[in-house]
Amino acid sequence: MRKIRYLSVLLLLLLYCGTVLAQDDFNPESPSEPGAPPTRLVLLAEPLAGGTLSGGGKYVPEAIVSIRAYNNAGFVFEKWTDKKGNVIATTAQANFTKSATNDTLIAHFAYSPDSPAEPIPGTQLVYYKLALQSSGGGSVSGGGKYRSGTSVSIRAYAETNFEFVNWTNDDGDIVSTTSNFNYITNGYAEVLTANFMYNPSNPTEPSDPVLSHDINVTCTEGGSTNFSSVTKLSGSTHTLHAYPNEGYVFIGWYINGELYTALKSFSYTVGDSDVDIEARFEFNPDSPSEPQMPEDKKYSMYLMSEITFPGNVIECPMYLTSLDTLCDITFQINFPSTVVPDWKTLELGFESDDYTISVSETSEDTVFLVSIVGDSIMPGNTKLFNLKVQVPEEIAANSMHQIKINQVVVSEPDGKTTTCSTRNGKIYIYQLGDTNGDGEVNITDRVNMINYIMVGEADNDTFIEEVSDINGDGEFNITDGVGIVEILLNE
Repeated sequence: MRKIRYLSVLLLLLLYCGTVLAQDDFNPESPSEPGAPPTRLVLLAEPLAGGTLSGGGKYVPEAIVSIRAYNNAGFVFEKWTDKKGNVIATTAQANFTKSATNDTLIAHFAYSPDSPAEPIPGTQLVYYKLALQSSGGGSVSGGGKYRSGTSVSIRAYAETNFEFVNWTNDDGDIVSTTSNFNYITNGYAEVLTANFMYNPSNPTEPSDPVLSHDINVTCTEGGSTNFSSVTKLSGSTHTLHAYPNEGYVFIGWYINGELYTALKSFSYTVGDSDVDIEARFEFNPDSPSEPQMPEDKKYSMYLMSEITFPGNVIECPMYLTSLDTLCDITFQINFPSTVVPDWKTLELGFESDDYTISVSETSEDTVFLVSIVGDSIMPGNTKLFNLKVQVPEEIAANSMHQIKINQVVVSEPDGKTTTCSTRNGKIYIYQLGDTNGDGEVNITDRVNMINYIMVGEADNDTFIEEVSDINGDGEFNITDGVGIVEILLNE
């Protein structure tokens, strides 16, 4: 039986690889024209305030697409039409057969003050990729993953001897002639290009004296900064600001690859050499700002969101951002009953011979009291501790579980005690092999894996790395494709 299974796996892989090599855009749904590229389905609301929509994106011709309109409070849904006014459907939820060209459907709403809003299921809160690129001669910032209709601040920075021209979309249409502007995202993955023009008669700061140095500022996707690469005099001081976009949190400023500060704004004094400064952001749609620190509080403790699969062991680090020195810290941490913390793995996240960390149980089985006492922690961003958490095999896939921080008390050097703001952590559970996060492991995950291996990106802009490394070797290769086939055969 085992020999038959492995022969079946080998035969499936040979057949599949042959198909992939034979055509660039393999599509397991087998449309009428194999290899036909996907085209856009754009969904618009009329009026814009009438409701929200789901189902837009890129699809291959003849694909059956489920579209849905959710009316806002005070509006009722009337009908779906195309751009010519032809009625497509009169129900809020409908199926649409994709054509070989770009399609635009309009959901019409009517104002009705007594109509309540229709709740939007969590599964409909879809994020689409906004990719930003430069034509050469400059850099860009602000790209990331966003819900349809999100206002995103994007910026273009011209290099020396170049000047900004315009932003264009992937159809070549001009989107804006302003280098910095707010862009409203659509319900599909899209690419915007910043175009620059070579203009050697307009160099940047040509009269800088010899004692000046370059400040090269870059940022990861999900945010922007107040300026890019500039040349400044040694000894001059400049304030840098980081602006996380909606759905992202700011992690910190890194100078020459090392964390310098976790504060969004800081003053930098130019030294005697060039410097590379990077603003790092992290995708976290449940926490639009990082950290959520009220003005009257100087400290913030937070956990990160993790993605994993049933039966895995994950890290659970806790971080501290402080604006002043603090001493002892005590708090409660509440784990969901569905996961198991391994307290034997608990250890301080920073080097200190004078601090001790201890854990005690409370009257509730899932709530623990943690104490960190002994010395003092300097201002900045610190990993307080790390802990391993066991995710049981029997846990339900496609679920979310929250880890909560409560009753925080911190001691300051003068003996006073205060509290701090907190951000809870989340554990998102997907099935191992569910590369696109659609809730099941099927042939599309195999296609997604092979496409990611061959071209370096997912077929539908979604590739969940945490559940796609089937054999756990830290790489994505053909053995992971074999693993997905074995999961399919076992099921």
